[in-house]
Amino acid sequence: GTFQLTFPVEAVIAPLARMLVYTTSPSGEVIASSADFEVESCFPNKVRLSFAPKEGLPASNTRLQLQTSPRSLCAFRAVDKSVLLMKPEDELSPSSVYDLLPLKEIRGYTFKGHYLEEENVNPCVSLDSMLLNGFVYIPISPDGEGDAYDVLKELGLKVFTSSKIHKPEICQHYTGHMMERSYSGSIPALHMLQKMDFEVMDHMVDGNPQETVRKYFPETWIWDIVSANSEGNAELDVTIPDTITEWKANTFCTSADTGFGLSPTVSLRAFQPFFVELTMPYSVVRGESFTLKATVFNYLSACIRV
Repeated sequence: GTFQLTFPVEAVIAPLARMLVYTTSPSGEVIASSADFEVESCFPNKVRLSFAPKEGLPASNTRLQLQTSPRSLCAFRAVDKSVLLMKPEDELSPSSVYDLLPLKEIRGYTFKGHYLEEENVNPCVSLDSMLLNGFVYIPISPDGEGDAYDVLKELGLKVFTSSKIHKPEICQHYTGHMMERSYSGSIPALHMLQKMDFEVMDHMVDGNPQETVRKYFPETWIWDIVSANSEGNAELDVTIPDTITEWKANTFCTSADTGFGLSPTVSLRAFQPFFVELTMPYSVVRGESFTLKATVFNYLSACIRV
């Protein structure tokens, strides 16, 4: 016969769930099987993070907006994209968090270098040899067939029971009428450039250009702790550094009600829409005349006087 089992898949059983199904026959024999279910690495505390706006000029203001469980304590981090390119292992992700768990699954009976295998104390079954068509057939235990004990061992479970969890093993008859147990192998259980317009007038003072000196070029931009309010919201006002780059930010939160949560990584693009680049010669001789080439880059939506 067949039957179906249903069970809820929740974050508490991530990243791996192992199911054991067994039954005991009237004769006391235990029949067992197991299956592994890989569960997506996620957390009960859902965290969402965003920049508003998602692009900005160096030294301009932006805001980090957070949504999470109420009263959560959250740690913010924002670094230059080049930092993660050099060390991608520094990127915080659900899988890297779950890899920090001291124990994710148990298999076998090995503990701190000790192999805790149990000896089969059940007596072997004695069967006589058969003579058929001039050939003598000696019964042996089938090699490679597991039993309930192997299934439990694969799950790392120790069982105290009077039921039969070992399959019967056939005694071997040798010269001198010696009887020895035949040992068979076992098989493990089944494993299963968003375009945006920059207003030039925002950077003008009384109709004249406002000159700024770029001097703040950090690799780590944001490293802060913020508490969410009773609705689970929090905001962090920050100033974009002078580096023209893409910033990568994420946050993790802890809550007394929902536990740990981690946001996806979000990006902010720091971009200068108008700048001039000079092309200098490799070297010149004193008194030499040379051409100085200036290249103007204008990503504004309108023309301006240079």
